[in-house]
Amino acid sequence: MSDRPRALVIGGSVGGLFAARMLHRAGWDAVVYERSAGDLAGRGAGVGITRELLDALAAAGAEIDATIGLAVDSFVWRDRSGETLFEYPRAMGASAWVRIYQALRTGFPDRDYQSGRVLAHVEQDADGVTAIFEDGSREKGDLLVAADGSLSTVRAYLLPDVSPRQAGYVAWRGVVDAADLPDTARREIDGHIVFSFDRQAAGGEMMLTMPVPALTAEAGPGGRYYFIWYCPAAGDAFADLFTDERGQNHGVSIPPPLIRPALIQDLRDRAAQMFSPGTAAVVARSQQPMLQAISDLASPRLNHGRIALLGDAAFVARPHVAGGITKAAMDAATLVDVLSDTGDVAAALSAYDARQRTLGNGLVDHARYLGGYVLPEPGHVPPDEKTIMRDYGAPHLLHDPDAAVFATRPGDAP
Repeated sequence: MSDRPRALVIGGSVGGLFAARMLHRAGWDAVVYERSAGDLAGRGAGVGITRELLDALAAAGAEIDATIGLAVDSFVWRDRSGETLFEYPRAMGASAWVRIYQALRTGFPDRDYQSGRVLAHVEQDADGVTAIFEDGSREKGDLLVAADGSLSTVRAYLLPDVSPRQAGYVAWRGVVDAADLPDTARREIDGHIVFSFDRQAAGGEMMLTMPVPALTAEAGPGGRYYFIWYCPAAGDAFADLFTDERGQNHGVSIPPPLIRPALIQDLRDRAAQMFSPGTAAVVARSQQPMLQAISDLASPRLNHGRIALLGDAAFVARPHVAGGITKAAMDAATLVDVLSDTGDVAAALSAYDARQRTLGNGLVDHARYLGGYVLPEPGHVPPDEKTIMRDYGAPHLLHDPDAAVFATRPGDAP
C-alpha cells in the first residue's frame, strides 16, 4: 500500500483530468472514475484559450504546442451582406475542446483512469470518504473530487435542492472542415470571431463563427470552422426541438443523430436569410449540428468534509463567458494549492470554497447579463451589440489571452 494520500476523482473529462494530473504532481495517488465506457474525444466544440488555461496545462504537465490554438485578432460584426458594421480589436486564441482533452489524457496512466464506473452514492467519516458504484464496488480515499459535470451525482448528494436553471433559449453548434468551405467564406472568418445579430421585440438571436484547430496536432494548424447560434426557445417550442421523428421527447438533451432533419434544414434556411454569406456557409455545410439547452447553476458551497465540487459540478456558466474549461482548470489549481498549504483536508477544502465561489458566482452573473440579449432577465435592460462584443468572454474576470502563443493562422505551415 502507498503512503501517499489518495484522491478519488469522479468524472474523467477535462476538469477531472486537470485535478488528477495536478494531484499526482503534488504527491497524491489520484484515480479517475469515468461513467462513460467509450472515449470522450468525440465530444465538445469550440473553446477560448486564456492565459490561466495555458498556465494550468503547464502545471498539469500536459504537453502542447502552437497548433492547439489559432490566433484571433478582432471581433467583427457583419451584416447579411458580409459588410462590417463594427470591429473590436481583441487578441485571443481559439481552440477546440478535444485538443485540451487530448493534451490532458495523453500521458495520464491508464491504470489511474477507470472507464465505465458509474457512481451511485458517497459516504464519509472521520477516517476518509468512500465512493460506492452501481456495480457494488467501493473505493476509499482521503479526498473525493466531484468533477462529474452539470448533472453531478455528488452534488445531488451534497445539495439535493440545487440543480441547473433553464435560461429559456438554446444553442445550435456545428463544425465544418476547411476543405468543405468556399475560399470566400474562409477569408471572411480567418483571424476573427465573427458576430451575427438579429434583434427582435422580445429578445434576439446571436451567432459566433470562428476558426478552430484541426482535431490532432499531427494534422497541423488550421483545419476547421465552428459556429454557436443562440435562439430563444421556451414552452412548446423548446419541447419540439428536443422531440425526435418518432415523437419521443428527450427532455433537455437529444443525441445529435436524432435531431429531426426538418429542424436542421430550417436552421440552414434561416442562416441564409439572416446572416453573412461566410457564416451561413458554415451552418449550411456542418454535417451534424448539435443542440444544447442553455442553463446555469451556482452552488452555495463547494465543500463538504472531504468532498470538493469542481468545474461544472460546482458552477455552470452559460457559454457566453467562454470560460468553462478555464474555470475547471483554475478550480483544480486552487484545490491543489490549498491542499499543499495544510495537511488537514477539511480545512483546505474550506479555503478552496472561499476562493472559488467568488469567481464562480462572477462568471454565472456575467453570463446571465450577456444572455440578456437573447432573452432579457425581468427588469433588466439587455446589452446592445457593441457591448456584447466588448464584454464577451468575461475579460474582467479572466485575463485577456496571450495571442503570441497562437501565431498560426489557417493554412500556415507547422
